[in-house]
Order: sequence, then C-alpha cells, then structure tokens
Amino acid sequence: MATYTPASLETLLKNLALSDPDHALILEHCNKVLSTTKAHPRALHTKLVALLNLDRYDEAWQIFDSPDATAVVNATLEKAYCLYKLGRLSEAQAVAKVAADADDRNGRGLRHMEAQAAYRLEDFPRAAEVYRQLADGTSQVDNEDYDMSVNAAATNAQLIWSGDAYLVPRGKLAKDVLNAFETAFNAACICSARGELGQALVLLKRSRDLCNAIEDLSDEEKKIEEAPIVAQEVYVLAQMGRAEDALARSAGLDIGSLTDAALKLIATNNEISAIARLAAYNPHVALKTAVAASTSVAGSSSATARPFSFQSRSLERNTTILNLEAGKLGAVKTATAKHAKTYPEDPANGVLRAAAVVTGNLTHKEAQNKIAKLLQTDPKDIGLALTLTQLQMERNNTTGALSTLATLSTALDPPQRYQPGLVGLQVALHQHLGQKGHIKNLLHHASTFWKSTAAPNSTILRAAGSAQLESSEPQDLRDAGSLFESLLAADPSDAFANCGFVAAYATTDAARVLPRHLDALTPVDSFLNGIDVGALEAAGVAQPSRKRAAQEEARPKEKEKRVKRKKSRVLPEMVGKTPDPERWLPVKDRSSYRPKGKKDKRKAAGATQGGAVEESVEVKTEVKKVVGGGGGGGPGGAAKKKKKKGGKW
Repeated sequence: MATYTPASLETLLKNLALSDPDHALILEHCNKVLSTTKAHPRALHTKLVALLNLDRYDEAWQIFDSPDATAVVNATLEKAYCLYKLGRLSEAQAVAKVAADADDRNGRGLRHMEAQAAYRLEDFPRAAEVYRQLADGTSQVDNEDYDMSVNAAATNAQLIWSGDAYLVPRGKLAKDVLNAFETAFNAACICSARGELGQALVLLKRSRDLCNAIEDLSDEEKKIEEAPIVAQEVYVLAQMGRAEDALARSAGLDIGSLTDAALKLIATNNEISAIARLAAYNPHVALKTAVAASTSVAGSSSATARPFSFQSRSLERNTTILNLEAGKLGAVKTATAKHAKTYPEDPANGVLRAAAVVTGNLTHKEAQNKIAKLLQTDPKDIGLALTLTQLQMERNNTTGALSTLATLSTALDPPQRYQPGLVGLQVALHQHLGQKGHIKNLLHHASTFWKSTAAPNSTILRAAGSAQLESSEPQDLRDAGSLFESLLAADPSDAFANCGFVAAYATTDAARVLPRHLDALTPVDSFLNGIDVGALEAAGVAQPSRKRAAQEEARPKEKEKRVKRKKSRVLPEMVGKTPDPERWLPVKDRSSYRPKGKKDKRKAAGATQGGAVEESVEVKTEVKKVVGGGGGGGPGGAAKKKKKKGGKW
C-alpha cells in the first residue's frame, strides 16, 4: 500500500514533466498528505496551485478563508490571481500592488497581475504606467516581452477609445507588429480608434491571415481567435460606408455561434450599424435583435465577460436610437433618464432628448424654442446646448450660438468647461467673427486650468501658446514661453513645443534659449535644398515693391478719386446686336411704319388739310341736305337754316 508523505510529494513534483503536469494527480496526492499532516505549508501551497490550474477558483479561495491560511500567507501572487478570476478585481489589484511595493519575491509577476486587474477595472492610465515600468526591467520567463508588448498595445488602444488619447504617443508602426496576429490586431485597433480606417483595414487583414496560418491551432481554435478580428473589420467597413462588404464579413462570422457574450453583443451592434445604411433597413427588427443580445450579456455572471463602460455607453445609446427610429418615444424618455444617471457626463444623452422632443412637423424656429426650454431646466446639459448651437448655426446666427455656449460654460465646472472639444468649438466661432481678443482670453483661461492639473492637456496648451505668439506684447510672449516650457518638460522630443519656446523667448529673453533648443530646430538649409532661386526669379517671381522716395514720404498721399461708372442702359437682349439706324426718328417717319385706318391711309397717300392739292387728286364736293332747309346752293354758298322758336334743330 502506497504511503503519502511530504517526501513522496516532493518526489512526485520532481518526476512530473514541466511542460504538461498532471494537476489532478498532484491535487489527489496533496489531499492525502494533508489528511495525515494538517496544514503542511508545502502541501497546502501545492494544492492551491493545482486548484488554480484546474480552474477551481472557489475551492482555491476557501484555502485563503480557512484557519490554515497562515500556511500560505506568502502566496500573494496566487491570492491576487484567484481574486482576479473570481471577478473581485479591486481586491486583486490592491493585493498585487501592496505585495509588489513591499518587494515581494514575485514582484514582477505581481506587477503583471496589478496591470491586468487595472485593465479590467478600466484604469487604463495605471495599467499603461505599470507596463512602462516592466518594459524598463528584465524579463524573467520565456515570451514575457512579447506578451507584455501585446498587453501594452491593447492598453493603448483602450486609452484612445476611452478618451485619453493624449497619453498615447504617436509614431510609426514598428515592423515587428506585422509578425504576429495579436500585435497586428492591437495596432489595427489603435488606428481604428484614431479614425485611420484605411490603415486599420490593412492591419486587420494581415492579422486574419497570420491567424489562419498558425499550424498549432485547430480549426475551432482559429475560429475563436479570428472572431474579434472579423468583428472589428465589420465595424471599420461600416464606418467607411461599405455596408455590403461589412455584412458579407459579418455573415462569415456567424454571430449566433459565438460563446463570448460581450463579443456577441458588440458584433450584433456592428452588424445593425451596417444594415442601417441599406434601403431595406427595419428599425423594429433591429431593435428586437439588439435587445436579445443585451439580455444575454446581462445574464452573464463573469465580470471579465462584460463590455467596458465606454462600450456599454455606446451600446445603450444605440438601443435608445433604435427606440427613437421605431417611434417609441416613451421608451426613449425612460432610457435617456436612466442613461443620464448612469453616464451623467455623456453629451449624447442631451442630443437624444432633443431628438425625442422635436419629432413631428416642427418649423426650425419651433424646434429651437423647444430645445431652449429644455436647456433652461438643465443648463449643464452639453448635448442640448450643442444641438441648439447647431440649429442656430444653420441659420447663420453665430452670435446666438456663442451666447448659448457662453451660458453653458458659466454653468459648467472647470473640468467640463475647458474640455478641448468645447473650447475648440468656441474658438472656431470666434474666428468666424474675427474676434481674436476673445480667442486669446478663452485659451488663456483654459490653459491656466490645465496647467494646474495632474495631466495637462497638450492640445489646449499648444493652442494657447500659439495664440499668445501672435501678440507683440512682451508679457504675452513670456506667457507663451511658459506654456511651451511646460510642454517640453512633459515631452522633450516635442518639436512643436521646442519651436514655440524659441519663438517666444528669442526677443524677450534670449538667454533662456540654449544651444540644445536651437539644435533641435530644422536647419534652414534643409528647406532650400533643391531650390534654384535664380531660376525662380527668371521665371517671374514677384519682387517687393519699390520704396517711396524721401520727398514722396514727406508729401502726404493724395486720396485717389473714385470714378463713378455710369450704369449701362443697353438691354441684356440687345447685347451683340446692331441697333436700328432710324431709332431716333419719329415712329411715323420710319420706313417700317405702316398706317392704320382711313385717315392715316389718306394722309399717307398725300391728302392734307389746308395744304396744296396735287393735280392728280379730284376734289369732290358734297351738298348735304339739312332738315328744314332749302335746296342745294352753289360751291360758294350754303343753305340758310331757320330757327324755330322753342323748338329744336
């Protein structure tokens, strides 16, 4: 009969193959050792590791909760990992961080665990910082550098998606990212998050090809690995307006067969986004499909299987839009109220509220009035304010749009008031009106706020520094130099900040411009390489105007008289035609005149009253008979007429 002792356990562990240990056998041996030797540290720790490898996390955690936990008090890495797999992410991150800070023997592994927990908790800045620290150290296991590069790239992609793009430095893609499907996929996600859709599509195709080329994976495993790549392809194609191509890729994904609930929900919404661009789109069917996919995720108990909060925000917003398109205004109002409580800083909530209010045949003015009333009840709603601003700009009411944004800024707290997008919109409207003073003042206040924060926004600081450089006042130039100096402190390789620093202090405090600042500038000769100045001048380069002589400078300039041009009286239809030469003659004297009526015809024939009579014309006299008169008389007389008293003629 075999005996199970700590010594036999050590022998078993030495004889097991490290590549594929039998954890079930190890667990059985540990249980038999612990049945005779209570709380043996080596046996208890080995049992804990075996349970974790067998994915029996609840049983593993019972060891930490038992009175025998003191025997595994140093198993901090196993404890953090067990908490992570149980979905207790905050506890896992805290355990890993405290142990790593205390120089635990598994410090590097604990840092990896801390970064993983921070990633799932959506603390992407902390995860990125931990990975930067790990990259400066020395790897301790095989493929650690590769795994870390994959995780770091995934973290950078999530930083951009979640709105912290300024924390991710820009640069050319390294060649090695094209050597593995994971790195190519993460690079594609970064490009997609930045809106570089063409490059993202190329990288996704490369990632899919590399995944299918792996010989160690079965067809089923390849399908599982390929699913996120295809889902991302559907999204990119839909964003590019290629709806038919997106649906063709989605059909190959077979969404119904996906086991990952979060991926299934995201893929479903991406497919709906593509279908919505087609003429046969039915919002009622799309709404039913989206609700069914959301229900499956809500029923999942795994915290790691749920979408990130920024993804959930977009998914809920999409469902609200589908309700709006289906005409379910009551559901829209309920959803927007719930969305506002869950995501109070999401501007899209106000936009959806406005869309639900202005449905129907409303005039532009009526829509503005309704949204303005909503904004009065909630003056901090950025979405409502931006919607009203858009309506005002459609009527070229820039002043009214600026007034709306000014009222909104007054109601908001500084972190929201000086958001880059909101500040940029106000700057653009002021530029439209040519109000440079307002731009300078706005950027000054925004940069003052951001300089005081732990993570200054480089976009705001650059814009403020550039606006200050347009002034010739020494104080403004010094303020600009201070802004560019803070940017250089954060990133010494920032060429834009270096140029601004030199430009600001070149005339105000040249001693602060060091040789390293000048050396970092692009040499002027590099801009002139390949340019033949003589050839340009010979080709007709515009020359500067001649300076006025001294006597001309002394003499005041004469104001040029403006010659008033007479307005042409030529009718448009007469342009290019020869005028009639008889146009100045009376109408009856023109050759084209044709008389009308007997009188005009006789006159045209030569008969005139009181004038000479031509011999060829016979004059006839007619003796008229008058009632009550005598007979006819001669040519020189006329019949006498008698007047009857009291009568009429």
